[in-house]
Amino acid sequence: MARKQTSKTALVLAGGGLTGAVYEIGALRAIDDLLISQSINDFDIYVGTSAGALVAAFLANGVSPETMYQVIDGRHARLTRVDRGQIFKLNWFDYARWGIRLPAKVLSAWFDYLFHFGDMTLVDLLWSLTDALPAGLYDSSGLEKFVREGLRQLGLPNQFAELDKKLLISATALDNGEREVFGVGYLETTISKAVAASAAFPLFYKPVQIGDREYIDGGARGNASIDLAIEHGARLIVCINPLVPFDHQMDTKPSSEASHSFSSQGPQSIASQTFRIMLHAGLQYHIKQVKRAHPDIDIILIEPSPEDYQMFSYNIMKYSARLTVAQHGFETITLRMAEDYPSYKETLARHGIPISRRLVIEELEQIARSGHNPRVVRRILEATNHDAKKRQRNKPISLLNRSLDELEIALEKIAPA
Repeated sequence: MARKQTSKTALVLAGGGLTGAVYEIGALRAIDDLLISQSINDFDIYVGTSAGALVAAFLANGVSPETMYQVIDGRHARLTRVDRGQIFKLNWFDYARWGIRLPAKVLSAWFDYLFHFGDMTLVDLLWSLTDALPAGLYDSSGLEKFVREGLRQLGLPNQFAELDKKLLISATALDNGEREVFGVGYLETTISKAVAASAAFPLFYKPVQIGDREYIDGGARGNASIDLAIEHGARLIVCINPLVPFDHQMDTKPSSEASHSFSSQGPQSIASQTFRIMLHAGLQYHIKQVKRAHPDIDIILIEPSPEDYQMFSYNIMKYSARLTVAQHGFETITLRMAEDYPSYKETLARHGIPISRRLVIEELEQIARSGHNPRVVRRILEATNHDAKKRQRNKPISLLNRSLDELEIALEKIAPA
C-alpha cells in the first residue's frame, strides 16, 4: 500500500559547479535507497540554483539519479554522454571582439598611466585593461543545448507548464541584482534556458540574455532558495549543498605547520576556501531565518563533512573528476545516513514517509567487501536492478522486498526503547 501523503515535500539543490552537480547525483542515489514506497522523483516541489538547477530540471521530469549517473559515465543507451565541449563552449564571439579592442585599449591605458604616473598604481593599470576582456570565458549556450537535447532524447517537456511537478529555478538579474524565479509567472522561458541562466557563473560564463534582461548565477543571491519551497507549501524540505569550507583543525592527517596553512598552498586554495565560507555562511543564515519564521517546517540539510578534504581539493568545474566525485558523494552520504538513521527516520515519519536502512546496509557491506573498488561502487550507483524494482512494484521480488522493509518497521515499533 502506498503511503498517505500528509504534507508537501520539496527537494532544494544548491549550486557548486560541475563537481557539485555530480556530488548531488551521488547523494540523491544514496537518499533513494532509504525510501520504501516512493523515490527521489516523487517530491512535490524541486528548487534548483546554479548547478543544482541542472539536476533539478531532470529530476522534476522524472529522470532518476541512476540514469543521470549513466549519462555522466557514458553508459546510457539513449542519452548522449556529457561532453566537455558542451559544458565548456568557448565564447568565440567575445574573444574575437577582445582581439580587436585590445591593442587600442592597451595603448590608451598606458598613456593614461604615464600621464597620471604619480597617482596611479600597477593595479589601476591592470584594472583599466579588464574593459577589453570577454564577458565570460565560456558561452553557456552549450549547457542550454545539452539540457534541451537531453530532454528531447528522453521525450520529456522543456516547458515549465507541462511538468507534473513544480520546478523553480533561481537566477540573478544582472541589471538590478534582483532574484528571478523561473517557473512562476515566467512560463514562456524554456527549462533549458532557465538552467543556463541560473548556472552562468560570473566571468566563467557570459551572462545569459532572456527577454530584455541579462542573468548570472543564481548563487549570487543565495546558494539555496529554501524560502521558495516554503512559499509553495512545502512542510518537509531536503536540501543538498555540495560546498562547505574545509576545517583544517579537524584534519587528522600528519603534516607540517607550513603545509597545514591555506596561504602556503597558494591563491587557488585561499580563493576556494573564501568562496565556500561566503556561500556556506549565507546558507546557514538563510536556514536560521527560515526556521525562526517557520518553526513547524522540517529541514534536512545534507552536505559534505567539514573534514572532507577530497571535496575541497577539486575545483568546482573539474570535468575529469565527475565520476570520482559522484561515487564519493554516494559513499559518504550513504555512510552518514546509516549512522544518523534514527534522526532521519523520526523526521520523515512526521510527514508520513517510511524509510528502511536494509538496502543501505547491504550496499555498504558490498562496498566494504570490495575494498571500495570503484567498479563495484559504479555498479551500485547505476543499479539497473534497483531501478527495475522501483518501476515494477507489483513483481513478486518487489513485493518481497517491500514486505521485508515493512516487517523491519513493524519490529522497530514494538522493540523496547
